[in-house]
Amino acid sequence: MPEKVLDLLNEMTIEPNNFTLTLLFNACARVANDRAMRIGRKLLDKMPNDFRNDTVVLTSAAHMLMKFGEAESAEHVVKVVRNRDKKRMANHQHHRNETSKPETSYNDCQKADDNEYDDTEQPVGTNLTHEFSFKDANEILRDLCHDQDEQATKVKKRKQKFQVHHLQELFETKLGAKHVDYEQSTASIVKKCCEEFSSDNDEPFYIVNLSHYARQYLQWMHFLGRIHPFYAIKSNPKNFIIEIIAELGGGFDCASSEELNLVRETCGNNFDYATRIIFAHPCKSISHIRQFRQVGVQMTVADNEDELKKLKEHWPDAKVLLRLKPDDRHSLSPFSMKFGANERECITLLRLARKLNINLVGCSFHVGSQCLDPKVYTETLKQARRIFDIAQQDEFGFNFKILDIGGGFSGYDWDKPSFPEVAKIINNTLDKLFPKLEDITIISEPGRYFSSGGMTLVTRIIARRIHNRVYKSNEKIVKLERNISGSTSNSFENNDDSDNNSKSDKALIENADNIYYINDGIYGTFNAIIFDHKTFIVHYLKMKKDKKKKYPQFRSVIFGPTCDSTDCIAHSIDLPLLDIGDVLWFPGVGSYTNASASNFNGFQTKKYIFIWKK
Repeated sequence: MPEKVLDLLNEMTIEPNNFTLTLLFNACARVANDRAMRIGRKLLDKMPNDFRNDTVVLTSAAHMLMKFGEAESAEHVVKVVRNRDKKRMANHQHHRNETSKPETSYNDCQKADDNEYDDTEQPVGTNLTHEFSFKDANEILRDLCHDQDEQATKVKKRKQKFQVHHLQELFETKLGAKHVDYEQSTASIVKKCCEEFSSDNDEPFYIVNLSHYARQYLQWMHFLGRIHPFYAIKSNPKNFIIEIIAELGGGFDCASSEELNLVRETCGNNFDYATRIIFAHPCKSISHIRQFRQVGVQMTVADNEDELKKLKEHWPDAKVLLRLKPDDRHSLSPFSMKFGANERECITLLRLARKLNINLVGCSFHVGSQCLDPKVYTETLKQARRIFDIAQQDEFGFNFKILDIGGGFSGYDWDKPSFPEVAKIINNTLDKLFPKLEDITIISEPGRYFSSGGMTLVTRIIARRIHNRVYKSNEKIVKLERNISGSTSNSFENNDDSDNNSKSDKALIENADNIYYINDGIYGTFNAIIFDHKTFIVHYLKMKKDKKKKYPQFRSVIFGPTCDSTDCIAHSIDLPLLDIGDVLWFPGVGSYTNASASNFNGFQTKKYIFIWKK
């Protein structure tokens, strides 16, 4: 056991080398108690300088810090590894350029300028490429643990690793996915894609990193291995995401017949619909209920008396979970106003379910989309525990065996709280309230966690209007990455505020230096500004060769392509003087964007370019 490894450290002097340091860091991560934390931090502080540049050692140290819940420290270690690797790769590339002609593959794309550095690929606390590809020392550590659970985990991870390689080959053949080096920046990939198109091709497109979905799945299994992920299809209902998650063993949260049909089209008849689909909508159409039952789905949810009566009539053999009402006021998109039952209402539903002989099997809840307070999971899990205990009393006699903790997980590595931080809180609470000995099946409904970071939108400037040609030489040059405010959404507030915001927006537009029109807008990808409280990050790419590294900034407005004047993406943003045909690109647009877009006025982003980062 890992504890024995730590005992050896106290009993004898261990000569520091790559193997022993890696082994000890992983033993500390495995144990993760006060003693292990004390030893691990001491090892890291006193580690000889000779090993501070070793990738495997540092990766194991970062993994240990993540298990300790020290995300910032782990992030620092990961950045050290990545920066060193970048320098090594740059030297290697320089040597290649000196000895051979440059190749034209994706691996040799030109690196982005410093001003175009793309931090969307920074693996803050989630360096899963190291975790699951060359951690030989971890294999040895796991061999020290001979219990059946550990051996089963070992086999499962090896199987998942095999499946990832299988997926890479599958999508290379199926969708023409191009292989891209993991270290390559999104900026250089965007530039390469734009250069490959003809000059008259100005349609917008998405760059889809298929490997992102596989890495997110592996990260989930690493940090929340007890919980089975059921991808919430509503966040992005594309077949390629469904196929990857299905291949890796995930399930699906479907809220309608159409979403169920997407799974059927992608996964076919051999998919286990009984255990890998949940009809997670608390208020369902009868026609949809009938189709789910006909396909063989078994799990669904309910939060009111009429829904239980409806299920009794049209789906009497369903396995039903009671949908609880959490305190989701700290979520950007709360659901409790629309769905969920409080504890008093749950007791009433338990009585009715017993009377109707409905098969209640557990509880479900959703803390709201983009939950900013992970402690909500703790409080709602306590509520679920109370309902579990009440349901099993003699008065009701139910045997609850399924717990659905919903979604609300972050989709970006830089979000706070981070996914590893949330996972630690959930794991600690589950271990106390729902210990493994109870044999409870725990599922979840992550949506944006999988989909957010997988897509980049690339648009072209199709028109421009220059209001003011004054050169602002005395203004400070600002970063190229700027947050786009969601001020358009203010029109949904009360009339007085809407009038004030409208006047303010109009003034910003009238006083702008430049107005740009791009080929996607509020009716397309950027509908998320209104409906999902999303903040976009914009990068630019000048298509004409220019040796300048920095440009004077001008107060600019970005409009979408439609004839609607409300199709304004940004009312005020600093950008350089850009030309028609130049590119504005937006990373991390994979969730609740194309899923809710329309083709109003005949405009819609339809083109997808697929890559696989290896």
